[in-house]
This record gives sequence, structure tokens and C-alpha cells, in this order.
Amino acid sequence: MDKEGVVTAIKNFIIPELKEIKDNQAKMSIRLDPVEKRLSDINGHLIEQSRRIDEVRTELTGRIDATNKDLVEKTDGKVLWG
Repeated sequence: MDKEGVVTAIKNFIIPELKEIKDNQAKMSIRLDPVEKRLSDINGHLIEQSRRIDEVRTELTGRIDATNKDLVEKTDGKVLWG
């Protein structure tokens, strides 16, 4: 096979395959953009939920501590449990 035959074979077989691969990559890129945005939105939502959970935990810990203190005061310092 001469040089021209090899070039023709490349043009006939490899170049169309490369074009198809390039087209598929472009389609995937278009499809990935909304997925990446959605993942970013979900990540933001999870960060907000984590922050809120921390706030609620802190608030509840304070309430539990206050309730324990009230119970100790009402029982004249006698610990009735534990």
C-alpha cells in the first residue's frame, strides 16, 4: 500500500470515527452542564441543612442543660437519677 492509499484509508475510516467521537463528546458536555449545576445546588442545600442541624443541636443542648439545672434546684440539689 502506498502513501496515498494510507492517507485515503485514514480519511475513509479514522476521520469519520474521530468526528463521531468529537460529536459525542460535545453532546456529553451539553448534558453534563445541568448535572453539574444540580450537584452544586444539592451541595449548597446540604451545607445549609448541616448549619441548621448544628444550630438546633446547640439550642437543644442549652434547653436540656437548663432543664437539668431547674430539676436540681427543685429537688434541693439532690440528684434523683444517675
